[in-house]
Amino acid sequence: MKALTSIKPINGLAVLAVLVSVLLLLAGCGGGASTERFVRGDDTGATEEASTVPDYVGRPAETEAQRLFKIYFYDVYRAPNSCGGCHREGGQAANTPFADSDDLINAYNVAVGYVNEANPGASDFVTKVATGHGGCTGTEALCAADMTRAINGWLGNNTSSSTEIQLAAPVDHDITVTKQLPISGSANYSSVVSAFGSTVYPLFAEYSCDGCHAPDAATPQQPYFAGADLNDAYDAARSKIDIDDGVMDRPLADALSRFVVRLRSEAHNCGGDCATNAADMLAEIKNLEAMVPAPSAVPANWVTSKALVLEQDGILASGGGRIDTGAIARWDFSEGGGTIAGDSSDVLPRMNLEFYGNVSWVGGNGIQILPGGKAQATTASSKKLADNIRVTGAYSIEAWVAPANVTQEGPARIITYSASTTERNFTLGQTLYNYDFLHRSSTTDGNGDPALSTADADERLQATLQHVVVTYSPENGRQIYVNGEHTGDLDSVSGGGLSGWDTGFAFILGNEASNDRQWEGIIRFVAVYDRPLTQEEITTNFDAGVGERYYLLFNVTDLVDINDGWNSYVVFEASVFDSYSYLFNAPFLYRIAGSGSGQQSSYSAIPLEGMRLGLNGKEPGVGQAYAKLATTLDDSLYTAEAGQPLSDIGTIIASEGGSNADEFFLTFERIGSNTDVRVEASVSPVLPTVAEQEPEIGVRNFSEISATMSVITGVPVTNANVVATFDTVKQQLPTSTAIEGFLSAQQMGVAQLAIEYCSELVDSDSLRPTFFPGFVGNFDLGAGQAFATATDRSNVVDPIFAKTVGTGMASQPNEVDMKTELDSLIQVLVGNGNASTRQIVKATCAAALGSAVVLVQ
Repeated sequence: MKALTSIKPINGLAVLAVLVSVLLLLAGCGGGASTERFVRGDDTGATEEASTVPDYVGRPAETEAQRLFKIYFYDVYRAPNSCGGCHREGGQAANTPFADSDDLINAYNVAVGYVNEANPGASDFVTKVATGHGGCTGTEALCAADMTRAINGWLGNNTSSSTEIQLAAPVDHDITVTKQLPISGSANYSSVVSAFGSTVYPLFAEYSCDGCHAPDAATPQQPYFAGADLNDAYDAARSKIDIDDGVMDRPLADALSRFVVRLRSEAHNCGGDCATNAADMLAEIKNLEAMVPAPSAVPANWVTSKALVLEQDGILASGGGRIDTGAIARWDFSEGGGTIAGDSSDVLPRMNLEFYGNVSWVGGNGIQILPGGKAQATTASSKKLADNIRVTGAYSIEAWVAPANVTQEGPARIITYSASTTERNFTLGQTLYNYDFLHRSSTTDGNGDPALSTADADERLQATLQHVVVTYSPENGRQIYVNGEHTGDLDSVSGGGLSGWDTGFAFILGNEASNDRQWEGIIRFVAVYDRPLTQEEITTNFDAGVGERYYLLFNVTDLVDINDGWNSYVVFEASVFDSYSYLFNAPFLYRIAGSGSGQQSSYSAIPLEGMRLGLNGKEPGVGQAYAKLATTLDDSLYTAEAGQPLSDIGTIIASEGGSNADEFFLTFERIGSNTDVRVEASVSPVLPTVAEQEPEIGVRNFSEISATMSVITGVPVTNANVVATFDTVKQQLPTSTAIEGFLSAQQMGVAQLAIEYCSELVDSDSLRPTFFPGFVGNFDLGAGQAFATATDRSNVVDPIFAKTVGTGMASQPNEVDMKTELDSLIQVLVGNGNASTRQIVKATCAAALGSAVVLVQ
């Protein structure tokens, strides 16, 4: 994945500031339950609007920007039951007529004042609908995502051709040290949750919020801030609480916490005395703020850049250059909340995905599917896939997925358009390390067989974030691409027609319609196209990346000693890595012309050393990958397209307050003429005393592990599949026999190698009967029959124990305990009903072979 796509400077352009007066104007429809509606299509897909948009008869667009505004924004939101109900001449919000149906040009001139061109998701319009303004028919998150997409279309960011990412000077600021409500896993989390439980939380029950905002409510509605689990309730409520209410001592009329606003201004479920309830809520928020530990001040000797907040000040980087031509359904999972993921394509009806069971949002745009979970569209809205694809006779499925593990089978359904385990139009599935592509046509059966699968030996599917594309055309048949590359797997049947596709199937992520082909993992993007993407387009989309990625421009103009009127920035590509951390990657120097400045002056040999990332007024103790950086800034190393690269590595920084609150800055030991050299604390060498003995046990290294597994199973180390696996995981296996250096990540490598050895053992007609003499006749039986008795199971467990552990050792695992565990494993696998007899024997063998029995020596 590229660290930086094409970038273009905007000289002298500043990101639009969000003005309080503007927000007040936008709120002009009054308090209480608003009559505005931001309308989406319903679940049947029958219509995209709940009322007729009046024909436009006013002045035509005079510029391309006005034309795009009309297509993507104006014609969507000027309906009487949407923004046009108030924000028009003669309406309640006539002072902000950005949706006036009589005058496009005037509406455009008003609307541009509320848009953040550098970061459309931070526009005032989006901020308002995200906090409940307008009473949208879907969730607030869904309406905010729709509004963001509309603005992106208006600004020309939805183009199918390569999109330039424009690096503009941010509205940076000095470092502020303010209190933050901590997130799970960060310092003070437990104490603040306890404080929340004695202050704000009890009011939710008093105001009957648990009647809706609890997972066990009669009509559950997210966020579940009133649920019985205090930790979950706090996590859901945290983003709705502004503890600056206490620090700034704002009066009730100016309090910003969402819980206060809902009571004070919107009369939301507050009975007959909203003002009193709002005041009580604000008082408890202030009580909570008083119990949040105060942060320390930034040391005066630190050499620091200006400060930035990711979502407010970052420039959106992901998606730059994406090619979406032909997308008939598309999900970027940018909502971040609620129980629906919206279809962001321009093809109606919208195929919104409703969550069922164990599905949750993850940071950085995505959903996580766990056992019992799936996301499903209605059969009525799914019909558009068959209707459009049967016309073209070709299609593509594109996804960014992170499988939870490499043991899922079935195939487990990642993406499917089907009705059962035997009927489908298409399916992208997982079988262990393989991707499977099932597809109905005149040359395959109704289940899409024979499937096209990636080769076993290639192990294309890994338990990490991957870009996967499958395409179909009558000329080339089915093809699979992983991380931008064609896998080389050839379709066993020729391309056929799609007239047999069934329009009554449902589109589903994470399981089959019959709920018996569960897949687990994270999905960050899905799109379906009515054409086959080309290799070049697939590579382009892989390079464009996925998720909430931003460019953060840290202002170091006052530090670098280059006095030519240009502003200097250290730029990072930063992203929300997951729900708990950020990824910072590949910093580079970038310069943007200031107001009235001329050409850049020549500069060289400007030192930059010891760079660290700061967060909320402090330097995190971990993740400081650039602390040893030592380089010089030189105009000979600078290009207008990419600046001057400073490092090609990345690092992870833990989140504290979330991407819309955490404030980042940089510190330097040396930059230009500014210094703050850090001296690491000296550590006196301590010689071991007599009492400090070397451990009596150690671990086998990589070659010893493979050799030991070979001796136990009888599978030679030269076996082709073993060699391929060993080469893949060798660097993940222990290199030293010292047990102190063993890492949990190394255990995964051991487990993968154990699986390969056991698989080869069980699949070998010569080794299998020798290793399992009492079980030979059971291998061809179904699992329920093969393991029906304790004796049957012992015929597998006993030889495994004897070969891996042996007997009569001075120090060894307890025989009864270990055999009981292996026997229990077999019974669990049989009970699940998804594994064959041979697969169960392989799993039991691998459980013993990959354990400390083999690893420790």
